[in-house]
Amino acid sequence: MNSEKIYQVGVIGAGWIAKAHIRNLQRTGRAQIHWIAARNPENLEKVRAEFGIANKTHDYRDMLRDPDLELIIVATPPHLHKEMFIETIKAGKHVLLEKPMALNMRDIEEMMKVKDQHPELMAMECSGRHSRLTPKFKKVKELIDSGELGEIYAIHHSSVARQNRPGIEFHPPAKWFLDKSLAGGGPLFDWGVYDLSFHLGILDDKLELVEVESAVLKGGLDEVDPGTEVYDVEEHLRIQLRLSNNVSYFWERAAHANMESPNETRIYGTRGGIKLAYCTWDEPVVLVYDLDENGKACEKRIELDYNGLEDGFSLTEHLIRVLDGDEDPAVTLECAKKHMDILCKCREVADNSL
Repeated sequence: MNSEKIYQVGVIGAGWIAKAHIRNLQRTGRAQIHWIAARNPENLEKVRAEFGIANKTHDYRDMLRDPDLELIIVATPPHLHKEMFIETIKAGKHVLLEKPMALNMRDIEEMMKVKDQHPELMAMECSGRHSRLTPKFKKVKELIDSGELGEIYAIHHSSVARQNRPGIEFHPPAKWFLDKSLAGGGPLFDWGVYDLSFHLGILDDKLELVEVESAVLKGGLDEVDPGTEVYDVEEHLRIQLRLSNNVSYFWERAAHANMESPNETRIYGTRGGIKLAYCTWDEPVVLVYDLDENGKACEKRIELDYNGLEDGFSLTEHLIRVLDGDEDPAVTLECAKKHMDILCKCREVADNSL
């Protein structure tokens, strides 16, 4: 619709994910990064110079007063999201909000109330990055929608790593990942938004949470020095959910546990099943289990074309198409709110079990 338009963008944050957003936006040729805001003076100037950004500030509100800015990317730790999102919407700017939306449902309700007062503005959350904007998502949804699997009655997801904790082994400078008051949780909030976005999205977001049957969040699984005084997020989670339509959802994820299990989703249907690793960096294969013409169990291997696919860039391309009016957001705020409500209920059940 607006394929020639160059969008004027401001970015709040100067960390690893902020730089990824800037790099990808500049690659599209459809965005000019006009402002960057960050609290750390060294990071701010380094990123401004690296990407040739004209304006910088330590107070993001300065950029909100620029009438030429159309889109703000909030790429900061989660505890800052509520205030920055609300101020940005009130300033009349579109928003791309990093995941998770916020730390609790009270803050999210407040954010949604403000957004509802400005229906003319686009607001999108980022968990479509590794979930709904991938060829695997489209293929799995196509197979389910075709009826080939019959009725889906169970989803099982497991991904257990050793010593892959954000803020320690992965991206060590980001110590906020280790503080529950800043991050909300460990893999529950960091990866939960992606997992739910994929697994509920392939079923058209029609399933509702009936009950958190069990939730275990475990930390302190080694004697590592985190490099910070506060380290109170979980490392390993095991959760069993009961969803509507009698669908069972078992979910295990660990940034560190004394075990290893590859990233794998298993989808069980009454006529067939699917197994895959849904991330873009995993093998581009979907396995389908069904019956041959003789009624014998068989396996079909579907290989997808991942040529030229770069992790994260699909989100940026999608963002431009949404701003152009050619696509709807892959993950709306309403959808992200639903996922966060499930995650917060899991955290409550787990906390109550301690």
